[in-house]
Amino acid sequence: MKTNEINKKIEEAMDYIQNDTAKAIRIFDEILESEPENIEAINGKGSSLMKLNRMNEAENYFDYSLSIEKTSSAYISKGIISKNRKNYREALSFYEKAIEINPILKDIVTILKNEINVIIGNEIEINMYNTRTNELIKKGMSYKQSNRLWDALDCYEKAIKTDESCKNSVQASINDIKSILEHELMIKTPELGNSRTDQLKIKSLRLFLIEKDPKQALTIMNLILDENENDIDALNQKGCVLFSFDECNQAIECFNKCLNLDKNYNYALFNKAIVLRRTNDLDASLDCFDELLKTPQNYDKMKPYQLEILDKLHERAIT
Repeated sequence: MKTNEINKKIEEAMDYIQNDTAKAIRIFDEILESEPENIEAINGKGSSLMKLNRMNEAENYFDYSLSIEKTSSAYISKGIISKNRKNYREALSFYEKAIEINPILKDIVTILKNEINVIIGNEIEINMYNTRTNELIKKGMSYKQSNRLWDALDCYEKAIKTDESCKNSVQASINDIKSILEHELMIKTPELGNSRTDQLKIKSLRLFLIEKDPKQALTIMNLILDENENDIDALNQKGCVLFSFDECNQAIECFNKCLNLDKNYNYALFNKAIVLRRTNDLDASLDCFDELLKTPQNYDKMKPYQLEILDKLHERAIT
């Protein structure tokens, strides 16, 4: 394969990692048949395997990649794998190596390091705040471990209100939960066309989901919308990016514009429901999920969200 063709295939595979991981792996394998030492393809396949929770296989690919060339992305991925195995000191070591190679990533890597510092710190200093704050932090940790993310988020934010000095200790856990919620958002995979708009959408999506650069992603979305304010996919994607900045009202405005353009655009309806849940507007969020559940193919994904809100409303009613 020619260099241009390989680069296009790598871009295509990267776009599929989130939504069709198996297809991404097939494309990476095709590239590696032609160029077995292509670093981007090796790391890309490793990331795809991580997405499928095949951590041992993924680690082998990152080790292979690092044997060819030391890259920050491979070290970050190794750090995430080590963190998942609770090898926290090893994970911190990998993150430090990533920053040494690429200091520009310091802000992103610091968030990853803070997640570990919170775990280690909480094990050692969980009782350093007042009684109510400590209870909320412990409860948040328990909820997070059992995947009750909304309850965990609520506990952490209440802890900050009771004692603002705990903010640094819990912020990494809050960021971790927010990152999980962002990945729940529904974004239509851009067309793999040659038009400028298609290419910009692909670039923005990669910046947002893979490179963790929402500011640049938002800049690109605004460029697209300057040319066509009714580009429904760009509006939806912009709403998702705004949510990552905690600009919930602006995000909802984007999703409402999408729904005004097409009332059956379920990407925006689901995303609106998530943002409304984040702002604790339970009734409005429930209305969105009820509407989504009218479509049978949405049932398995939407029903747990509906039930979680109904449980929360029930709790409110009896307290």
